[in-house]
Amino acid sequence: MVWVALALSALSLPALATQDQPGAEDPLPLIRDHGQTLALQVRDPEPRDFPIPVGPLGPLSQIDDWLRVHGLVTRTLYTRRGPARRVETMYQRQREVLERQGFEIRAAGFTQDRAGGGVGSRRWILAYLETYPVPDGMAVAPGDEAQAQGVVIGARDDAVGTLWTVIVLTQPEEGQVAMLVDNVQTERAAPPPPITALALAQNMDTFGHAVLDGLVFDAEGALGEGSEVVLATLAHFLDQNLRQSFRIVGHSDDTGDLAEAARRSQAQAEAVVTALVEQHEASRDRLRAFGIGPLAPLFPNDTAQGRARNRRVELVAGP
Repeated sequence: MVWVALALSALSLPALATQDQPGAEDPLPLIRDHGQTLALQVRDPEPRDFPIPVGPLGPLSQIDDWLRVHGLVTRTLYTRRGPARRVETMYQRQREVLERQGFEIRAAGFTQDRAGGGVGSRRWILAYLETYPVPDGMAVAPGDEAQAQGVVIGARDDAVGTLWTVIVLTQPEEGQVAMLVDNVQTERAAPPPPITALALAQNMDTFGHAVLDGLVFDAEGALGEGSEVVLATLAHFLDQNLRQSFRIVGHSDDTGDLAEAARRSQAQAEAVVTALVEQHEASRDRLRAFGIGPLAPLFPNDTAQGRARNRRVELVAGP
């Protein structure tokens, strides 16, 4: 970390770093605003829990709505000179930068007063910084004379998992603008192993339905290579329960068009029924295919892992 004291002007503005911290890197492309210095960056060596706030302050002046997130955390502080109006300009710019890079804005807010408890308000930012205290050397909390502050929170799926970012814009001192960028990179969990005959029988007996883990589909809903093990397990279960009828139900996550999600989940369910009938001589009269899209999630759709688990096909007892 390199801090270089500036000669104070006649206005006695506080000293700011004029050089980037050695070895630090911008956490996102194009995130740096004109005139900013990357003053300090801290990277956690191991993944940790870092819940993301997405709601306003509650009655007890605490943020009540959090999303469970676990991943590698990087905290980056940028500083620059600028008046209160610069905070609003940067707030709008950072939101646009995130949207252009494929982030979904999960929460955002900008205020120019000291009241209120909405996302991005002074009180909200202080509550966030109390939950996640910044390291020594990071001056982020709004100063006593601060006139503007804002927050942008976004998430984007990538090759690794889900990247979350929380951007906090404040005026720690008069004439100074700070931008804290908290990034959390989650990892996509490995898919569950194919369901076993024992697990299928136990789930059907206990719950009346079972997730058919191990089925593989292409983008159009057709069965892919690697599904045969699960199909054989399912066919054996059907042979052991010849007096009963079943539904094959396809599910999706909540991304994209609702009608397209319903169509694709229906195609997946029909593909399973067709494979059971044509490859395993199951009776079509005992099987009905349904696709209900994202209407019955098992997990929150806030992470890549949750969305992956919600994209599933189930066996359900009943006509």
